[in-house]
Amino acid sequence: MTIDQQWGDMMDETEFGYPPQQEIIEGDIKKIISYEDRDEKVVKVTRFYKLTKLKVPKPIADRKKWRKFGDCASDGPGINPANSMVGDAVFLTLATKKDQQEKKEDDVAEKMAKLKASGQGMVVCRICKGPHWTKQCPYKDTLGVALDVQQEEANAVKPPVRAPGAYVPPSIRKGEPQDSQTRQRDENPTIRVSNLAEETSEKDLQDLFKPFGPVSRIYLAKDKNTGISKGFAYITYNRRESAETALQTLHRYRYGHLILQVEWAKPSGS
Repeated sequence: MTIDQQWGDMMDETEFGYPPQQEIIEGDIKKIISYEDRDEKVVKVTRFYKLTKLKVPKPIADRKKWRKFGDCASDGPGINPANSMVGDAVFLTLATKKDQQEKKEDDVAEKMAKLKASGQGMVVCRICKGPHWTKQCPYKDTLGVALDVQQEEANAVKPPVRAPGAYVPPSIRKGEPQDSQTRQRDENPTIRVSNLAEETSEKDLQDLFKPFGPVSRIYLAKDKNTGISKGFAYITYNRRESAETALQTLHRYRYGHLILQVEWAKPSGS
């Protein structure tokens, strides 16, 4: 591009504007002559372009034949730099797995903040009592072992001390059979969680539900032939308060790429 500031080159200037833009093609070189106002001076600008032939699809080539409008109504094919501007290139940036993981962590942190503000369904670490899941506790390797031992001792079933002559239920009388697992599940607070992913394991459910209180039993329904999860499970707690907290916190909770559905389990046979 060359710039000539000689006023004599503008002899054909009209009263209301600059001379029209000129295009001169010499072989494969295209020269465009225009006039611009720079620093309160009128300058003559000459631009040189090298012409190349590219094979483009027919619909794209037909665009040059479209009728122009507005300030470009009298322009020929192509872009007129005097009244047109080419926008900046827009690059598409795809999210990586790391970005998706960071977004997921931000969503979990935001949900925990809302729960903390409402005062309901707050997750408390069973090791350090902090506002996070137990599996994310930084002290689980040091304090977790001792706490597990204490928890097992607390969960151990001890025979009740009864006064002489007191009534003894038939289920625990000497020589009588003990309660079945089905009856125990009906009597203890049990919740049903559905919409689980096929790759969900019992360990995943243990890490998800154990922070709300001691869990006595986890039953994950699996296909007999493939061993893949059927998408639902039963969680039995030792205390009803723990089951209620888990139900309020994890109902409609985003776990992986699915939304969990948590409700009270119906008694067997109902």
